[in-house]
Amino acid sequence: MPLQSKADSNLLSENSSLDVPDISDSNLDWQSEGKRRSPPADAWRRWLFDSSSLTKLLIQKSAGDFRVEVRGQEWLQLSNPAVRSCFGPLAAEHKFWSRKVVLVGDNTPWVLAHTLIPEFSLTGPLKRVLELNEKPLGEYLFSHPDLIRSGIDITPIAGDSWGRRSLFYLFEKPIMVAEFFLPAILD
Repeated sequence: MPLQSKADSNLLSENSSLDVPDISDSNLDWQSEGKRRSPPADAWRRWLFDSSSLTKLLIQKSAGDFRVEVRGQEWLQLSNPAVRSCFGPLAAEHKFWSRKVVLVGDNTPWVLAHTLIPEFSLTGPLKRVLELNEKPLGEYLFSHPDLIRSGIDITPIAGDSWGRRSLFYLFEKPIMVAEFFLPAILD
């Protein structure tokens, strides 16, 4: 059943400033594909379940006319214990780096993305993600051959659109990424 949360109402409104949903919003119904009663339509499957670099796929789809628009970066604490527990046993006051972006191809917003990285992950070479600015996170992550990706959870959003999230491990440190696909990506 599609969600009708605040995130949904902002997500697809053409007059909206394209607010990036919060990955830890308790209204989002994250489940693995096998547990969904209503699976996504075939048109969404390519985007939801491809385990390669989304950045690379979007650059190909746009013939190189691709950019990242940063909508917000900040340190925060997660109030949702279920999402916090995905990173292991962490105190409620543990800080996370939050980065929200819009992925734009052919001058059209295609994906809203939210990344959460626990403070303990941002040591060593992974600290470089704090300096990405308008560079794509996917390009950085997938440039490392030792990147590990957990399973993909999906959630319905705003009618028949979908989002996905994964935990990545780089340098044995967790990074959670959610990507919310806009209908224009299917054009």
